[in-house]
Amino acid sequence: MKRNIDWIDNEIIYQIMVDRFNGDWKKHENGNHFMGGTLKGIIEKLDYIKDMGATAIWLSPVSYTVNYHGYHITDFMNIDSHFGTMKDFDSLIETTHQKGMKIIIDFVPNHCSIEHPYFKDAINNKVSKFRKWFYINDKNNTYRSFLQYKELAKINLDNQHAAEYMIDVARFYCNKGIDGLRIDHVVGPSFDFWEKAINTLSNEFPNKIFFGEIWSQGIQRKYFNTLHFKSIIRKIRYYLFSINQESWQRDYIGVLDGALDFKYRDILLEEIEKGHRILNNKYLEKKVIRHFSKYPNNYKLLLFLDNHDTDRFLYSCKGDLALLEEAIKFSLKWGKAFIIYYGTEQCMMNKETILSGKAYADLSVRDCMDWNKKPEDTLYIKFKKWLNTVPGNSHNS
Repeated sequence: MKRNIDWIDNEIIYQIMVDRFNGDWKKHENGNHFMGGTLKGIIEKLDYIKDMGATAIWLSPVSYTVNYHGYHITDFMNIDSHFGTMKDFDSLIETTHQKGMKIIIDFVPNHCSIEHPYFKDAINNKVSKFRKWFYINDKNNTYRSFLQYKELAKINLDNQHAAEYMIDVARFYCNKGIDGLRIDHVVGPSFDFWEKAINTLSNEFPNKIFFGEIWSQGIQRKYFNTLHFKSIIRKIRYYLFSINQESWQRDYIGVLDGALDFKYRDILLEEIEKGHRILNNKYLEKKVIRHFSKYPNNYKLLLFLDNHDTDRFLYSCKGDLALLEEAIKFSLKWGKAFIIYYGTEQCMMNKETILSGKAYADLSVRDCMDWNKKPEDTLYIKFKKWLNTVPGNSHNS
C-alpha cells in the first residue's frame, strides 16, 4: 500500500507536556510531582493553539506512570488517572480532528518503570514468563537500565513476545486515531526490532508517521551496552571518536520515517554562541542547506529550537527576543515540520542551564503555563502573525 506521510512537511506542531499545560494546579511550586495538567485542559485550549497558527499537537506520554512527565510507565495501554480517562483521550483526538488539526503522541518502547507489574514479576520470579522480556542477570539478579537511570528497566525487544507486545501498544494508539508517534530514545532498541515494528505499523497505518528521538547528548561510552548501533563498525567508530550527531541521525534512513533534527538545532546554537545573528546569515544558510542535502526527501526532518530535555531557546539567546524571532522565522522557511515547545509564546525561560548535572534541573524548562497572562502581554499575537502566514499552513488552505 502506498504511503502518504508528506503531510508532515506542512505541520506546525505544538509540543505539550500534559501535566504542565492546563489544569487545576494542585501545587504552587514547580517540583518533581504532578502539578495537575489534564487532557480536558488541553481540549479547552485547542482554539488557543489553533488560532496561534499551530496545525498539530504532540503530547508527552499519557499512559499510567509514576512520574509527572510520563516516561516512567507502569501500564502502557491505560491513561494515567492524573491526566484523565480513556474517554477524555478519545475526546481529545476527536476534537483535535474536528478542528482540522493532527495529534501525535509519545511512544516509549525502550524501557518501563521498575514498578511495572511485568518487571516486578520478572525480577522476583526466575521462572516468570516475563523474565526474558528484560536484561536480567540470573547470577546476581541485576538488570540493565535506561542509561544510568536504575528506576527504568530496559526492555529486551529482541525477545519475540516483548517485541509483539510493544508493537501492539503502538497499534493500540494508532487504532485510537492518533496521526503519528514520536518514538522516545529510539537508539535503545535494535535495528532488527525497528525494521519489524516500522514495517508492520507502516503497512497497517500508511498515513501515519513514525519518527524518532536520536540524540547523542550526555551518552557516555559506559552506557553503550544499553544502546544498539547500525553495525559493529559504527559502534567501534562512535566509541573511539565519540558519537557524531549527523551520522547517527542518518543511520536511521530507511528504518524510520524521520527524526527530530537535533543537528539543525546544534547548527543554530553554534551561530548564536559566536554572537552571530540568524536572519540574513549567508554562512548559516549554506550550512543548513548542506545539512539537509545529506537526507533523502522521504526521510522527514522535524525542526525545533528546544524541548523538555533542553535549555529553552530564549536562555540560549540570553533573553534576546529579537533573536528568538529570527530563529522562528528562519525555521519556518524550509518547508519542513516545525515544533514549538509549549510556553515559548509566553517567553518562558530557564535562568541557568539544565545541563549542569544538578538533580531535577530540567524542571526549570517544565514550568506550568500561566493562563493569567493576557495574549497581548506575550508573544502570542506575533506568533499568530508569523505562523498563520507560512506557505502550506493547512489553516490557510
